[in-house]
Parts: sequence; C-alpha cells; structure tokens
Amino acid sequence: MRKFILVLTISLIAAGNASSQTDEILLMRKANPLCYISFPFQHNFDFNIPPNNGTRWTMNLMPIFPARLSRSIELITRVVLPVISQSHIYGTTTQTGVGDLLINTFISPRLGKVVWGIGPSFYFPSGMLPELSAKKWATGPGVIAVIQTRKVMAGALLFHLWSFAGDEKRPDFSYSYFQPIVVYSIKHGWGLGLTSEIGLEWKRRITTGAIVFTGQKAVKIGQQIVNFVLGPKLFFGNFNAPQFGFRASVNLLFP
Repeated sequence: MRKFILVLTISLIAAGNASSQTDEILLMRKANPLCYISFPFQHNFDFNIPPNNGTRWTMNLMPIFPARLSRSIELITRVVLPVISQSHIYGTTTQTGVGDLLINTFISPRLGKVVWGIGPSFYFPSGMLPELSAKKWATGPGVIAVIQTRKVMAGALLFHLWSFAGDEKRPDFSYSYFQPIVVYSIKHGWGLGLTSEIGLEWKRRITTGAIVFTGQKAVKIGQQIVNFVLGPKLFFGNFNAPQFGFRASVNLLFP
C-alpha cells in the first residue's frame, strides 16, 4: 500500500509539472478511445469484504490494441490480466499472485462516428494460486460500442462466458458481464466519469457489481499522453460485496 501511494504521488507531481500542451491533449480526448493503443494500469482497493472483513488489492493490466485488417475493418483486442493481493478472504490466510487471463476480441468496421465491434472472448486459467483462479477454460461472444461527441464519450461492453474444460472439481460457470460508461470532458484535459460493472453468474444465481465515480486528468509528459483516473466505488450484489473501495488508474495512450 505504501509503495503504491508513493508511486501515485510521484506520478501526480510529475503530471502537475508536465508541459500539458492543452490543444493536443484535448484533441486526443476527442478521438475515440478504441481507435488507438491504450495501456491502463487500473488499481482497485476493496475493503471489509464478507464474511471475514477481508481486503483486496487488484491491479488490472488492461491493454487495448486496434489493428487494421483492411481499409474498412479493424481487429480490436482487449486483454485483462489481474495481479491480486488479498487478506482474510479465505479465513485468515493471505494470497498474492496473478489471476486468470481474459481476452476480448472484436471485429470492427472503420466507418461512421460510432465505433462498434463483435467477436469472441476467451478465458484462461492462468491464476498462480487456487484461491486466485477459477481453474476453468471458457469462451463466448462479446460486443462493444463507443460514441464520441465534443464533450461526451459514452460506451458499453458486454460479453458472456461458458466454461467448457478445466479442473473437474471446480464448478462450471455461465457468466455475463456488462459495463456501461460515460465520460464528460470539461476543460484543459479534465473530465468526470461514471461507470457500472455488473456480473451475473447464472448457474449459481450470483450478482456482483459496482458503481464507480471518477475524476480524470489527461496530460502530456514528454512525448507520452497519460490519463490519470481516481474515484470511489459503491458496491451492490448478493455475494460478498465489499463495504467500500476506490479506484486509481494510470492510462498510457499511444496515438
């Protein structure tokens, strides 16, 4: 925790002292976020997790890579690899390691103001520890869409996963994930964001989710565009919802 706070503090100081070059940053914010490479380091801190008042830190490495397949078609790849450190989730034990890998792929036409795509998603049991992995392979369909106006970026991500192989001692799952998001751009790279993350596990009838309010600031440090994101998380659902939490993200943008 102390190391993260130190790194975040240094990053924010650097952002404050950087040459912002406002016009270029605002131009980047107007561009659709699915049309260029981005590499978020998303930190989530969750506290008072039932039934043992546990804590969990999750850093999601979430690169997005668009690649042109033809003059009118792009392949958008979204990767999510969690690094997790948790305590008192399973009794009084502590676990730290890499979680399971998720890859979303979308075939997207390069026409129109709305960027959208459909394609398969893949789930790999890459977790280092039994407590950090479902121990199942899974796949299913997904869809993504984003629209950008002068001040507002709105979008949504939806995918479903069916497990089909893996550890026979672990339960199979049928899991849906839905994430709507809205970001309002103010001035000089500042923005306000609102997103909800909803998960449904149909076989066990489990609902999990969070609403995240964020403040955002885009700056240019050297030649690198960086977007800083910070805000609280409000949880809901019927399974081990944390009492409170917050998110702090550093997103690298590569036009």
